[in-house]
Amino acid sequence: MSDIKQAEKNPVENIPALPEIARQFFALQENNDVDEAKIAKLQHEYPEFFKSLLSVINSDHFNLTSKVNSIAQAIELSGYERVGNLMMCLVVYRTFNQVKIRGLNLEEFWQDSLRRAVSARMIGEVIGLDGSRCFTAGFLQDIGFLLLFVQNPDKGPLWSEFRKREPEARSSMEKNIFGITHDQVNQAFAQVWQLPAVINSSINCHHTKKPNLNDLDKQLSQVLYCADWLTSVYTSLDKSFAISRSRKILIETFQMEGFRAEEFLAAMPDEVDLTALVLDIKVKQHIEFSQILFEANLQLSEDNTNFQELTFRLEHALEERDQLAAELNRELGLAREIQQSLLPNDMGEKFPVVGVNISARDLSGDFYDYFELPDGRIYFNLGDVSGKGVNAALLMAKTSSLFRCLGKTVDHPEELLKIINTELCETSIHGMFVTMIAGIYDPRDDKVIVVNAGNPPALLYSAEGIAREILAQGPPLGVIPEADFPAEEFILNGNSLYMFSDGVTEGFVGDGQMLGLSGLFKIIAKMNSKYPPMQRIHSITNKLKDSAVPFRDDVTLLLLEKR
Repeated sequence: MSDIKQAEKNPVENIPALPEIARQFFALQENNDVDEAKIAKLQHEYPEFFKSLLSVINSDHFNLTSKVNSIAQAIELSGYERVGNLMMCLVVYRTFNQVKIRGLNLEEFWQDSLRRAVSARMIGEVIGLDGSRCFTAGFLQDIGFLLLFVQNPDKGPLWSEFRKREPEARSSMEKNIFGITHDQVNQAFAQVWQLPAVINSSINCHHTKKPNLNDLDKQLSQVLYCADWLTSVYTSLDKSFAISRSRKILIETFQMEGFRAEEFLAAMPDEVDLTALVLDIKVKQHIEFSQILFEANLQLSEDNTNFQELTFRLEHALEERDQLAAELNRELGLAREIQQSLLPNDMGEKFPVVGVNISARDLSGDFYDYFELPDGRIYFNLGDVSGKGVNAALLMAKTSSLFRCLGKTVDHPEELLKIINTELCETSIHGMFVTMIAGIYDPRDDKVIVVNAGNPPALLYSAEGIAREILAQGPPLGVIPEADFPAEEFILNGNSLYMFSDGVTEGFVGDGQMLGLSGLFKIIAKMNSKYPPMQRIHSITNKLKDSAVPFRDDVTLLLLEKR
């Protein structure tokens, strides 16, 4: 029986309390109390807020049949829920727009929140759900993501890297960096703010399927999941994949025509701008959908072949194209050879560490290394550089070289990573960082010292089928100067320590299902422990290779066990 430990983190920390104005209003709503005197008294106590609320209600955006002069009139015409939903959005914006964290761009956050909100409303209205309820749930569904940074302000510089990832990959990265996901924080937020039950349920499980949901909760959570993917088309790096995934969800989940995805995406910028204007929410200038399509097509071209762009531009100069292509192949081949030379050689059957690296493209941003110290102890590491391409490859080479060079004189992993972190913070390109798990193993007493700097959790797997996670205790390298990197010590005692980059858990198996940490554990649990270590590693990579979805990120695994 498996026993994968989860991070023990209190998600309720630093959640602002529900403002008094909202508490009083929602108390009236809960009791369906339409006492005009009570509502007028509340409106008199908070004149500025209710003036703004009435302005929104009387706008074409709210779509009342006639103008109203009071909140009580609005409630009579459209009901408590609709007015309460609008009030909730305004209160949330005014409360959380006060957050100030270095590296976190609030205008981008609210723009993405509005993208989810208008997407959810558009989808909901097509399938017959209440548009106001869908909009509100979409607007609130990522408040937990903002609260993760409120609880961990030192992680602010990672904001832009999170935003570049599509929903499932971002959720996995949240677990790796924070030890918890925004869905879990949403649950605490919903309790503190006493959100309506239907919105509470949907924002808590739009990434995870929960049993025993009623039909409405299930539908709304599916709407939010799709809205998240539609929004990622405007923010993630791989736009062609995000569009394809959005289209697939609409077809399979809601039985819509595939072209609906493009309709929603094309309407999104104007809807966001209009809604932001009405609600007085400051957002960044939006990207036109035509630009999104251009980037998606360009990405698709790059994924298919490295030379399609050259072929298109040089179609009238084939000879020159061939010469350039041959030269580029030689350059990339040489660069790949240099990268391969940085990886350690096979040390034989009795050596306790083995590893494998599979590049998604010509050059890899992942790396691993191990080497023996004069006293017989063994240093090992596995790293993953943010981004792709030449920049990532160069930072990979630098970090790997620093580790091997400095590791020969600094024999405490926590100190070694602190020195490397300082160097990367001083010299690396802004926005780039390295996640790393590293350690030292002493075959004489079987002791392992491990440091996890923002990497996915390692799995310490026993012969009894129990896995323990070695979670990240420090931030990625190159982000926070003077950061500490706590070490964890244990006796290997016949267990196996599996380390891996996020390309493994964020890779796809079968017909397109993300492997995830639990999926990786299942593969390990099913393997014969008598198989050689390298054969077990290849069993994992073969599952990813056999998927209908090609590699989208580098895949690297490292296995430590006493032979």
